[in-house]
Amino acid sequence: MRDIKFSQNFVKNKELVESLIKGSSISTNDVVFDIGAGTGEITDTLRKYSKEVIAIEKDKKLYNDLRKRFELASNIQVVNQDILNYNFPTDKNYKIFSNIPFNYTADIIRKLSNQKRLSEDIYLFVQKQVALKYLGEPAESIKSLFIKTHFVPSIVHHFKRNDFKPSPQVEVVLFRFKRLDKFLIDKEDLLDWKNFVVYGFSQFKSTLRDSFAKIFTDTQFRRLAKDLKFNLQAKPTQLSIVQWMSLYNFFRDNIEAQKKNLIRDSYVQLLKQQDSLSKIYRTRSDKDWRMK
Repeated sequence: MRDIKFSQNFVKNKELVESLIKGSSISTNDVVFDIGAGTGEITDTLRKYSKEVIAIEKDKKLYNDLRKRFELASNIQVVNQDILNYNFPTDKNYKIFSNIPFNYTADIIRKLSNQKRLSEDIYLFVQKQVALKYLGEPAESIKSLFIKTHFVPSIVHHFKRNDFKPSPQVEVVLFRFKRLDKFLIDKEDLLDWKNFVVYGFSQFKSTLRDSFAKIFTDTQFRRLAKDLKFNLQAKPTQLSIVQWMSLYNFFRDNIEAQKKNLIRDSYVQLLKQQDSLSKIYRTRSDKDWRMK
């Protein structure tokens, strides 16, 4: 029996997959990755519309099946590896089109958005609720603010549940991350930016003003609220990416080092908490799976 952690809902409708790939930015000049290639239906279609397909599959049996299926295909490379440990190219552009395991969506998106060379364009099958979180709808989140510094996220297709086998219990969409031509944050500022955002979201205060009370003086924050046109009682979720970036830029350029130290390691602490919660969730999921 295949471990639930790596199980996926495979697309039944090959014509739908072909239509989605044809409607994407993928061309015959592109190197495209299929993460969690499974039975190879997406890989098989991608090879018709791209220069090269790299199909990554962790499950050993599915990997062996993929190798047999595509042993004569000259533009397909099959890799048996955990995507979370895979090193994406740093010397060439690439795109991604994948139906990923839902349980690993956050881990995979974090992996893809932290590469030395980011993918030009990413298309992932994800739960609709997850997609909305990254879109910042109905409100901005840590995840949406992190993604929007380097990508433009959008939903490009809403699937029907009977498009998959087995049929999922959640709504599924094709979620796109298109790389920005010019990033909103410089590489050397990226960690401080993440620390700043996480700090602002994790102080358990009712307003952003209270969350940053140890960082900005009352006069500074009032001036920022006026200049950036947000309410003094605004919550972290109510500021746009542009307003958050302007707050960070002021913090970077005008706040003394002693106060800057207050936000240090905020992002690392968040990752530790998330990893701990993920392990608990997956352990419970595994037990529930084995009981069925």
